[in-house]
Amino acid sequence: MNKKWFIFSLILTVAVIGGWLLKAGQSKTKSYYSGDAIEYNGQLVIGTANTGSLEIFKFVDGKLVNAVKLAAPLDSEVRSNTYNDLVFNQEGGQLYVYASAGSTLYKYDFSDLSHLTLINSVRDTTWDWLGHLDKGEGRIISAGSKATKIWNYDLQVIDSFPVVNASNPYNVRLAGRFIFNFNGANLDIFDRDWRQIKNSLPVTANIATGNKQVYFDAPANMLYVLDDARLARMNPDGDVYKTLSHDSRFGYDVVPSAIDDNYIYIANGNSVAKLNKNDFTFAAGFENRDLKISSSWAMGLKLVPTAKGEVLVVFNNSNILVLDKNLKPLATVLATEEEVRPQSPEALSLTVNQGSGQVWDEITVNGSGFQPGEDVTLAFAEVNYQAQADDSGHFSAAVLVPASARGQGTVVIKAQGQKSNLTYSTTFNVTN
Repeated sequence: MNKKWFIFSLILTVAVIGGWLLKAGQSKTKSYYSGDAIEYNGQLVIGTANTGSLEIFKFVDGKLVNAVKLAAPLDSEVRSNTYNDLVFNQEGGQLYVYASAGSTLYKYDFSDLSHLTLINSVRDTTWDWLGHLDKGEGRIISAGSKATKIWNYDLQVIDSFPVVNASNPYNVRLAGRFIFNFNGANLDIFDRDWRQIKNSLPVTANIATGNKQVYFDAPANMLYVLDDARLARMNPDGDVYKTLSHDSRFGYDVVPSAIDDNYIYIANGNSVAKLNKNDFTFAAGFENRDLKISSSWAMGLKLVPTAKGEVLVVFNNSNILVLDKNLKPLATVLATEEEVRPQSPEALSLTVNQGSGQVWDEITVNGSGFQPGEDVTLAFAEVNYQAQADDSGHFSAAVLVPASARGQGTVVIKAQGQKSNLTYSTTFNVTN
């Protein structure tokens, strides 16, 4: 790969370049431009909400396979079931997914890596539209229509700042004492200590609302800014120490290496590059044209340290791409047009109207948290009964304690959704 970056391809459309502008439902062509990734129990997990639904992929045997694809709970207040964004977080050995939809923040348990279990949800009392989620300082960060907020893991707002990007909340990032906001032709730097804008630095923006992220090296008090003309290392006062022009007309993201503090990764649509962060010398590169997948366009980046070394996840417009530390492709998955499944707004539960009984007694099994309208199988002492969830994901089924349960004492009753594959269990005590 030549040290220079590659000339912008004229065949790409504005909808491809400005991923934020392509809303779910406007086109059958889906655009992946942002998301999150994490390694959990040795498993690489990648998630995005760019299509309006939660899509979560696992890296298995050299391939990215879809684990979850769910629409948001239908919000009767705003008549929408579209997610805005998601982030992963590991807490106490469990893996959680935080997702925003409208003004509501959801917390799901994804520890089994097969389905989402709703743990908690809260609607922002100010009706702040939570457009972008991030992590920082052991907290969840939301960039919304009214403020940038810091949330604890119980979904409580613990601080709020008057930083808003009405055109593209994705362009807001909290890092260290600052909140950075690519706002048209300016990079606004908000000082959290003084609670006001400290500086506004000019940047090149060929599309005012185009996606932009900045990397702030807090210990060095140094910014790495990739705009639509150059990569620059500067301090928050605007003093520039190093620049590198690029041949693409668009710059998207800069992320630091997780294992070698000397390197950064950058994305400019046509290509991804690994550079020495001090002198910007070229270390490795990837050209999207080599992928031979139409409409590939590198935008958002997520760097994940793994047991086998760091990997770089590229939200690559028509696909999601995984590269190794030398920017060699490991796996890719294409955007699909599969029908999304509506998600119940409640956590999974399964109860019985009585705790014990004899063979042939009629009992009532109640469940919630399943996909609205789906068939549910109840497995009870090797006998299967059928139920159907209503529009709220609830079901209630009268069943007989089967003869096969005689003499077994405590028996497990398991409910499994036939479309969602969600499962939940409870116990029943057989007294004869």
